[in-house]
Amino acid sequence: MRKKWKIQKNINGSIKDLNLNPIIEQLFLQKNLTTKKHVEDFLSPNYEDLHSPFLFRNMSKVVNRVKKAMQNSEIIGVFGDHDADGVNSATLLADGLEMLGLNVDVYIPDKLTEGHGINKNAINEFIQNGITLMFSVDCGTSNIEEVAYANKKGIDVIITDHHHAPEILPEAYAIINPQLPECTYPFKELSGTAVAFKVVQALFEKIKPEKQEQLKWLLDTVCVGTVADCVPLVEENRILVYYGLLVLSQTKRIGYKQLFAVSGINNKEITASTVAFQIAPRINAPGRMSHAKHSFELLRTQDVSNATKLAQFVESQNIERREITQKLTKDIENIVKKDHLDKDFILIAGGDYPVGVVGIIAGQIAQKYQKPTGIFTKFDKESRGSFRSIKDLHIVDVLGKCENYLEKYGGHEQAAGAVIKNENFAKFCERANKVVKEKTKDISDEVVLNADVKIELKDINLKLVEELSGLEPFGEGNEEPVFAIYDLIISDIRAIGSNQTHLKMTLQSGEDRIDAIAFGRGFMVSLLHKGDKINVLANVQKNEWNGNINIQLNIVDINY
Repeated sequence: MRKKWKIQKNINGSIKDLNLNPIIEQLFLQKNLTTKKHVEDFLSPNYEDLHSPFLFRNMSKVVNRVKKAMQNSEIIGVFGDHDADGVNSATLLADGLEMLGLNVDVYIPDKLTEGHGINKNAINEFIQNGITLMFSVDCGTSNIEEVAYANKKGIDVIITDHHHAPEILPEAYAIINPQLPECTYPFKELSGTAVAFKVVQALFEKIKPEKQEQLKWLLDTVCVGTVADCVPLVEENRILVYYGLLVLSQTKRIGYKQLFAVSGINNKEITASTVAFQIAPRINAPGRMSHAKHSFELLRTQDVSNATKLAQFVESQNIERREITQKLTKDIENIVKKDHLDKDFILIAGGDYPVGVVGIIAGQIAQKYQKPTGIFTKFDKESRGSFRSIKDLHIVDVLGKCENYLEKYGGHEQAAGAVIKNENFAKFCERANKVVKEKTKDISDEVVLNADVKIELKDINLKLVEELSGLEPFGEGNEEPVFAIYDLIISDIRAIGSNQTHLKMTLQSGEDRIDAIAFGRGFMVSLLHKGDKINVLANVQKNEWNGNINIQLNIVDINY
């Protein structure tokens, strides 16, 4: 795997009527923000700029069906999902429906025994509870057979989802999914939780317009679901996450408050990075290790004592998940090195791989080896797996070329899941490798690391860091700025962390010095030495410890 640095060329020009730091100005110009209004709109997203939920073609039909349910005192079923987006989607929709005065029955599936998507067990439970209207959240677009079964049993199904839409769709009462080819909603990259929010927005607009302002308190769930699902943080998603972070920092949700307390998360300093690396993994953990209902109950409980117990359980599940993932990743890496380095598509199945962590491991392997990866849990008759892809390779398109060997599949461009009969696994691997080989023949194996601006150490100060924070929330589509800094001298270097996993350095240029950390690069302590000259790609961040504030480089790559 070859690495190449690509530094963006400086764009000539200036933004009139704004006295900006030249570095910040260059970042805006690279985003094609060339006027004062462009910059101000970016720095201060406007909640009122959210699109009307009625731009979804079937939204009026959904509202009318819910009105009928209110008139008939129907209990509404909500079928959730087991990841952070699905749990937050179910939480949001249940909250919104209850705020309208409706009774709600929520079903959260078991990842191990039920997998992804609507299932007949849930439908049968809804039937027993007298439900004649159900919503799915963050799933359902591929559930043709299950929706037909619900229809037969007298249940109207409204699908809210954001996943890839197959050519043949379920015959649901309505489908709200921006990915549908005929969908008229102008922004296609909403998360599952955001789609559920658009439904609740529409319901309140027509049924309780005087209470619409209260919906902003639901944006904590939208924020976590959106960041967790790695959808682009641009346009409408930027608005939702921007305000969602504000709500999350002062959330009224007891479960989140207790989770922050138990895990040591400072809710006054929450960023999209906090959500991605601290909050979302914890909400995901029970779904991976036991049952996602624990996370759902945490977000919905109104009892402080219960919230504390649930938060402690969620934290313990996350610790267990992390330990198992670290061990299995090492084991699977050994298998990759032995048998799969010559493959175009890394596909591995094992009977002792927990279903809940295979997606995480697939992501780490795909990133390290720059090859699409699928890790499967092997059961008696079938294997269930998760895929992670590489840049410019749409994994669902690949699976579509292999669907003769698949029992079920679905997902996004970069992540997907599938079920395969064991008797077909070898044939699937053979076919999938051929498909990937063909699709990647023109994709370079060179990894290009992009830097936004080349700067010097003397350019970095606390004011710059504070100005950079105005560009948040950072994420897919609005990545944290990466700076190229050359000719730095190492004045101190050591490995840190419980397993000496990370590299800690002090770097110097002339009289200027700065601390730097390179996560996962502790091994480089034997390659680099005090006095060596290096070039780095790095984020510039504020680091607070024991009440002290200093500036730190978060290193992306090192050239020496």
